[in-house]
Amino acid sequence: MNKIKNIVTLPSIESIEAEAASWITVLGREKVTKADMSELKLWLKQSERHRNAFNELTDLWDNLTILKELDDIAESVSTLPDLHSIFWQRRSFLAIAASIFICFIISGSLYWQHLTEFNQQAQLITAVGEQRTVILSDGSTVQINTNSQLEIDFSRDKRIIRLLKGEAYFTVAKNKQRPFYVYAGGGLVQAIGTAFNVRLKLFDEIEVTVEEGLVALATLVKKVPITSSNIELISSSAPETETFLAELSAGQSTTFSHTVEKIELIQTPALNRKLAWRQGVLAYANEPLLKVIADISRYTNITIEIADPSLRTLPIAGYFRVGEVEALFDSLEITFGLEVKRISKNYVRLSTKS
Repeated sequence: MNKIKNIVTLPSIESIEAEAASWITVLGREKVTKADMSELKLWLKQSERHRNAFNELTDLWDNLTILKELDDIAESVSTLPDLHSIFWQRRSFLAIAASIFICFIISGSLYWQHLTEFNQQAQLITAVGEQRTVILSDGSTVQINTNSQLEIDFSRDKRIIRLLKGEAYFTVAKNKQRPFYVYAGGGLVQAIGTAFNVRLKLFDEIEVTVEEGLVALATLVKKVPITSSNIELISSSAPETETFLAELSAGQSTTFSHTVEKIELIQTPALNRKLAWRQGVLAYANEPLLKVIADISRYTNITIEIADPSLRTLPIAGYFRVGEVEALFDSLEITFGLEVKRISKNYVRLSTKS
């Protein structure tokens, strides 16, 4: 499976504070090694947030008991035999206090993570030409294509996505206790741990392409639930009940609504082209011009008309960056010998060169 690129997950401020408190505990030990100090320096160099968190906690440490003063007293008064043990006792107390502080921070972070993982409600929208990658609370990832709209509704026992418009690619974190559902139009796609693409087309047709794992397809129209041999379809909060239609495995694709007419097995090169939008590329291998223009039009507000009906079946091959419509027009003129006439800013007509 293609790995998702250019996703950077920043550590939360809670996790940084927990690590900072852990370093305070290390510094409270009786012996701090050179390796400890070298590792601490590397940790501090990670970001300004790391340094700020550490400085705030060292300020708190100093406010509790000022170790510098203890050091000064220990150096200047050698006649107090128990001072050294008192000094380390107080340092041990501070180490314990810091450890307790860590427990509070980590416990709070884990509790918050526990709540947000099980309960997440959100709406995700992309504009025409925009693409987004979002990491969900359960660790799953959704890549959202142009002009799309999704609703997320995660609860303790199920994870529900409603694709209201457009297209999205899902990389699902495995959790058999919390099935993953994608509702689109009048259909349902269920996965446990897999990677697949869903596109809501005209007339509520749902196109599903599986890159990894197994998904089950169902329709929401009929009222008699049917169980797949491999995946049990569980009713959502919607009033409809699901009727099992088919299962898709890796490399398979289909378009369905109330029925599944044909399941296609897609070879790797064709699968890569079909999912190339995830890398911001639109790829075609001898696709008819009509289909290419319909696809390109999803990424722009420019209306593109094919004036000559005979051109609709013209085979087009090439790679185009998302949003670079002018590059497509140049290619049609230079490579394919078409005339590209700009009727207005947002209207272009394609025809055969006279």
